[in-house]
Amino acid sequence: MSDTHTSVVGPVPGAGGDGRQRVQEVIDAFNTHDAAKFASFYSLDAIGYDPAAPESLRGRAGIQQDAQQLITAMPDLVLQLEELLPGEGPTTAFRALLVGTHTGPMLMPTGEVPPTGRRASLALAVFCRRGEDGLIEEEHRYYDLMGLAQQLGLLDPSGP
Repeated sequence: MSDTHTSVVGPVPGAGGDGRQRVQEVIDAFNTHDAAKFASFYSLDAIGYDPAAPESLRGRAGIQQDAQQLITAMPDLVLQLEELLPGEGPTTAFRALLVGTHTGPMLMPTGEVPPTGRRASLALAVFCRRGEDGLIEEEHRYYDLMGLAQQLGLLDPSGP
């Protein structure tokens, strides 16, 4: 399995309008490693679903804690927007690429994983539903958790 992914070259398909600007603001907050600012785009009672979380993320505080844990695990991480699906209404969907080096403890479904020093590239898809106030109320994240574990050297790539 390759540990890199290719990105869309040039403008992001579906770019333009307020939707892309808002998504980019959220990503920019994440890329500055400001977990509190990132979480400020979520409602106080937001709910998030993430493959690495043993339970759903609850509230803005849960979103902030999750972001901070990832920032701690990969202090050099960068999230790059690859594609934003054009749409109307309260739902936004996009593809992104998360790249970073695992130099801090990382929480996985099986527990805390000590730093491996390995670089990982993780393609993900995110679906968000915003409330009338524009804040994210519900978010679903989809990515290959097994592929991430393989990149970090936690699994034998040749299988059992």
